[in-house]
Amino acid sequence: MFIGHYSASFAARGFKPALPLWHLFVAVQLVDFAWAALVLLGIEKVRIEPGFMEASMLDLHHMPYTHSLPAALLWGIGAGVLYALIFKGPSSMKAGVIFGCAVFSHWVLDLIVHGPDLLLYPGGAKVGFGLWNSLLWSQVVEVGLLIAGFVIYLFMTRPKGPVGRFAPFIFMAFMLALQGYNHIPVEVPPDVPMFAVTALLGYTILSAAAWATDRTRESV
Repeated sequence: MFIGHYSASFAARGFKPALPLWHLFVAVQLVDFAWAALVLLGIEKVRIEPGFMEASMLDLHHMPYTHSLPAALLWGIGAGVLYALIFKGPSSMKAGVIFGCAVFSHWVLDLIVHGPDLLLYPGGAKVGFGLWNSLLWSQVVEVGLLIAGFVIYLFMTRPKGPVGRFAPFIFMAFMLALQGYNHIPVEVPPDVPMFAVTALLGYTILSAAAWATDRTRESV
């Protein structure tokens, strides 16, 4: 899953205390930031095979440190504790819980679309509902989740000025365009290091765009 992960960011922005949207954008993709870095280091493994699944060319055959269930729980707990320690104010513990849950949401949403490549425990069974086997339905679910989270964000925030009225919709259009671009068939697929670097760049750009968009809004 790609843009569908950000549905949790938009929805969680309405919780109290209100975390900055870009923090939540980093949170929901934190394990993928780590995954891309570990792929570049040769620690986790992926093969790029066009047609592997209808909506994904990634054979994610070895990623125990980021996408196993125990690892996802540890990433969520660790990130939540660290965020609570950094967050200033009387609601630091609640802020840490929100951030940690946003991190763990990545595994839950991946479970929907991935094939059986998510470890339940070291050396154990791998799970995944495999919605990526259908390009149509995987996109319906991803885009549907994103729009639902986005609507929650709009209701839980209000514009600070004129720019705030249309900035979120420009951001949404950009995200949908990026999702469509990711599914354009390519004759020559990228190699693994290039794909990992592109993923890191994409996550970073979206987090920066979330920061710029959220500056035009305020909590209701």
